[in-house]
Parts: sequence; C-alpha cells; structure tokens
Amino acid sequence: QGAQKKAKQLLSLLDRYPTMRDFVHASVLVGERRWNLRLKNGIDVRLPESDMVGALERLVALDREKNLITRDIVTIDLRLADRVTVRLSNAAAQARLEALKTKKKGGSA
Repeated sequence: QGAQKKAKQLLSLLDRYPTMRDFVHASVLVGERRWNLRLKNGIDVRLPESDMVGALERLVALDREKNLITRDIVTIDLRLADRVTVRLSNAAAQARLEALKTKKKGGSA
C-alpha cells in the first residue's frame, strides 16, 4: 500500500511537467525510497530520494537547452544535487572517443 501511495505522489508530480510525463513509459520504486523512470526511448532516469521536484526541473531544463532526451544515451542520473551524470550508449561513447582523438590530432599539428 505504501508503493501505491508513493506512485500517486509521483504521478501527481509528473503532471507538473507534461512534456516529461509524456516521455515516461514506466516507473520503478527502488528500495521503497526513490524512483527510476524508464522513458519511451529506453533511457533510464534515476531520481533522488529527496528533492524530486528540483531533479525534474533540472531534467526539463537540460532537455530544453540540450535536447537531452533525444540523444543516444542510456542513463541520466540525477541523484546527486550538485551534478547530473549521463551515460552514453556504447555507440555514442565510441563516436565521442573518436571525435576527441580526431580533435586532439588536429590541435597538435
């Protein structure tokens, strides 16, 4: 019954962010203390135990500024208040590594 109450609270919170809510495919209560959101494109969003409002506001702002939700990423971790950690897909990580190598070679010539 605690999970049901928490789910209602989460859904009520997501209603404040309709563009983000529309991306959510599923939610998972982790350890009966915090939520992970699975987006329709497969990205997992890890929300903090406290200040979910602040975390969702950061997520919405990052998506608005950087189109974060449409990028080739696997995980967005918002559990720490002072940083956002993004895990790229293997293909995106490899492409980034190659781009950095090319940039480094171009800069040293």
